[in-house]
Amino acid sequence: MDRGRGELPGSARLELVDGVALLHPEDAVLEAMLSGWDKQLRGGRRLNGGTVGSYRRAVTAFLEFSGEYPWCWTAAHMDEWMGELVTGAKRKPSTLRNYQTGVRDFCNYLTSPAYRWAEECEARFGTHPV
Repeated sequence: MDRGRGELPGSARLELVDGVALLHPEDAVLEAMLSGWDKQLRGGRRLNGGTVGSYRRAVTAFLEFSGEYPWCWTAAHMDEWMGELVTGAKRKPSTLRNYQTGVRDFCNYLTSPAYRWAEECEARFGTHPV
């Protein structure tokens, strides 16, 4: 298949350029993932900017808390983050659900075969989002 042909907006093959060596591949792939997810949310899912921003903030907060890239996240990271938000930050249940929804949606996007992020990460980093 030709690169980009038949690909969904936000797919790894449209977000990353073939044959270009990345100076900081982990950061570049993460930024491409976030950019592609934004396109998928706004274009394919037609979510409004407020929802997209809320989801993005949740994922950014989880990235900062875990200190890991999405292809290295585990369920334990999420459990620890939720525990911290409940006991330390004392977040309301509705806020926790919003955070969980944003991270879950991002993970669904990354693991969907249609967007090819798992195979991209496997090829680059030897592991993939789960």
